[in-house]
Amino acid sequence: PEKYLAKEIKFKFLNQEKILKTPIKWNSKEWERLWQFNLHYFDWARLTLEEAIKNGNWIKNSSIIDPLIDAWIESNPPGIGDGWHSYTISLRCRNWIWLFNFCPALITEKRSESLWNQICWLNSHPEFCHGGNHWLENLITLSIASIHFDGIKAKKIEKDSLNKPEKELHKQILSDGGHEER
Repeated sequence: PEKYLAKEIKFKFLNQEKILKTPIKWNSKEWERLWQFNLHYFDWARLTLEEAIKNGNWIKNSSIIDPLIDAWIESNPPGIGDGWHSYTISLRCRNWIWLFNFCPALITEKRSESLWNQICWLNSHPEFCHGGNHWLENLITLSIASIHFDGIKAKKIEKDSLNKPEKELHKQILSDGGHEER
């Protein structure tokens, strides 16, 4: 895949544009952590495909996504780096699912296995201690992602994650309709 990857890739997050050299250093100290988190979210990949489909440039613009998904998998071993932060997993998994659903050609055994490993990691490392949006993002992702897999564990994750958002929302939304953080 690396032979199809451009030597430089332009990314824009948080009103900052950067040219990243490939292979991408996914856990670099070169930029702020929030910027780095955004790189791991893969929102850029979903937006690239949406734009490419809208403009009829799907083939040209999609060729960048294949090698970057694989590069992310190869460069981010389980549990190491910001890519394995529960919040980044939550957003990335939903973006990968979107990509895979709209572009089945992107699905490979390696990518499906990585997605499943991320879901399992998220399930065992939720951010319930933080509550709020992080916990809800975790639960939403687990609910959505688990239905894409078969098996006892996937069904258990689905059932568990579907039962918890209501409890969290009751805690966050007060009887007067306001939010607990006011």
